[in-house]
Amino acid sequence: MPERPRPSRLLPFALGLLASLLAGGAEAWRLFSGLEPLLVDRMMAARGSQAGDSRIALVEIDEAAIDAYGRWPWSRSRVAELIAALNRAGARVIALDMVFSEPSRADAVVDLRFEDEALARAIAESGNVVLGYFFRSTTEPGECRGGADLEPFALSQVIEPPGGFPGLEESRRHAVEPSLEAISRATAAQGFLNTGRAASGRRRTYPLVAACGGFYYPALALAAVAQFEGQPLALSATSARRPRLELGGREVEADDRGNLWINYRGPKAPEAWQRVAIADLLEGRVAPRALAGKLVFVGAAEAGIGDLQTTPFGTEIPGVEVHAHVADNLLTGRFIHDTETQGLVSLLALLALGPLVSLVVARLRPYLLGSLLAVGLVALWLPACYGAFRAAGWHLQVAAPLAAGLGSLVATLCYQIGFVDRRARQLRRNFEHYLAPQIVRELEEHPERARLGGERRELTVLFSDIRGFTDLAEGLEPERVARLLNQFFTPMTRLVLAEGGTLDKYMGDALMAFFGAPVAQADHALRACRAALAMRAELARINAAWAAAGELPEGRRIGIGIGLASGEMAVGNMGSEEVFDYTVLGDNVNLGSRIEGLNKPYGTVVLLAEATAVAVSGAFLCREVDRVRVKGKAKPVAIFELLAPQPGSPGEQQLVARFAEALASYRARRFEAAEEQLLSLLEAFPGDGPARHLLERCRHYRETPPPDAWDGVEVLTSK
Repeated sequence: MPERPRPSRLLPFALGLLASLLAGGAEAWRLFSGLEPLLVDRMMAARGSQAGDSRIALVEIDEAAIDAYGRWPWSRSRVAELIAALNRAGARVIALDMVFSEPSRADAVVDLRFEDEALARAIAESGNVVLGYFFRSTTEPGECRGGADLEPFALSQVIEPPGGFPGLEESRRHAVEPSLEAISRATAAQGFLNTGRAASGRRRTYPLVAACGGFYYPALALAAVAQFEGQPLALSATSARRPRLELGGREVEADDRGNLWINYRGPKAPEAWQRVAIADLLEGRVAPRALAGKLVFVGAAEAGIGDLQTTPFGTEIPGVEVHAHVADNLLTGRFIHDTETQGLVSLLALLALGPLVSLVVARLRPYLLGSLLAVGLVALWLPACYGAFRAAGWHLQVAAPLAAGLGSLVATLCYQIGFVDRRARQLRRNFEHYLAPQIVRELEEHPERARLGGERRELTVLFSDIRGFTDLAEGLEPERVARLLNQFFTPMTRLVLAEGGTLDKYMGDALMAFFGAPVAQADHALRACRAALAMRAELARINAAWAAAGELPEGRRIGIGIGLASGEMAVGNMGSEEVFDYTVLGDNVNLGSRIEGLNKPYGTVVLLAEATAVAVSGAFLCREVDRVRVKGKAKPVAIFELLAPQPGSPGEQQLVARFAEALASYRARRFEAAEEQLLSLLEAFPGDGPARHLLERCRHYRETPPPDAWDGVEVLTSK
């Protein structure tokens, strides 16, 4: 079966994903609707000005024009002169940000009918004038009066939709306020002027269409560009969340309310847009064809007569310039792209940032480093959004992914500090005196390896006992006994921990440790053998130090016995969450304890169970000492003495070979031959304990032969 994912790694990922989902929900509920446009404003301001479309020109009724020709509104004949002058200058389309909805006012000098007719005639002769009109609020209930009410001045540009804009609800309290019928009939096209005041105080969007009487009508800028390009307007069906507004087959990126997010060219009208003073036009100071092929917007710019709009740059511009900026977007196609493509990229960033931040914080130590890296990772989204905006006009959601990343950072830190670190501190308290520091750190990273309850693992257990210490301690003060034990166990424990072993417990003058848990170690038997040989060498240093300090009676030395057994054992927290006892249990643990006790009769220091000797056979020189049947076990076990790392000294190699010959003779019931071989071995190695022990047994069996069923196994009746 596949290994189950570790909860400690899944939880941070889940926290990050939850932060992303919550941020996505906040975005869906438009909780960032006020913040997101501000961030786009800042990107637009950082981007600065861009070159405008040179096909656009501005003729503004500004302070100089008012000073020259009097207060606004001017006479209709003056406007007619202006239209004629623009045509002489070669204007291709003239878009008037004006409405002439009422007849000219009474004047003792001027023929009022002539005034209106003069304007209508100038517009008709020009053939390229796009005029404005308003949708007015009314207190009268009923449907919006469009369609036939707008005929004939706007019907040619009615957009008949197959579906409609789902976010644009048709008002039931609007009436049309057009220019006078004669003037309206003379226009090439018309567009509404209802841009209104932005609720935020900044004009960011522009309504391209308005619903009225079951139809959609274009705004001034859209109608002017359609007239300029000679292209029809249409709505086509789409499977997306909004219909496709087309200008001559080219998509115009409007939202589901029919609004265009204005990509302003700069804080003021671009230098590429030609500006012409009205006085120069009317007084003949503009060369013929100076405005050749241009889309010219004409409107009020002087405070008090024209509407001023605040741009994302923080500057105020007249409404006629807003129309020009929109026309620039439509002509060049340089929109702020906020379609399904950008939404998908934003969604992927939203879903990725939360989990990614959580994994970074959870995996890196210290938390300050992980947090700084996570904050840097989140902060990278800002230049990514700005780069996409500057290079391609993409609007990628800024606020929601940032909220996901920062929310994930806070949630993961709270989880790590409040839960993981608390558990790590508990693990450290439980293990710091029993494990090497690097093992403790690994447990902090993988606390599941020290779980409550046991699990079956292949391990090696080590038992060590001080020989003769009980007799030695009988005549000593308790404080001195404690000091000697501390001086003994401190270096011995350090050697166990240095090999990655786990100290299980101290039992009087005995020590128990195991290798291969809580952190798995494939070479646990090798580690245990290296620790055992190091302990044997350390004993000589301890004896020398105690002798020099007068801690031991004259001529006295202490010895140790070490037993190792490998195999399957149960390991884990056998206590409780409050009282932690991480230990090992099982038959192989008991075997290790029995083997340690055999060092005394066999005169050895380190004995291994057969499984341990097999596991280290290529790395250490061992000799088989005997086969024994320990108490409580029916199956015999071969025991081996650990001598040295391979290949050992020539003398040790000779000892192993000669003892093996004697042991073979013994098991073949050739006790006299075995006795002779052992006596010869003891002449070369007079202090060899296993040889003396086997020699005594050979003499016993030579005098009292074993039964015929004897299998050469020594049966132990005591622990």
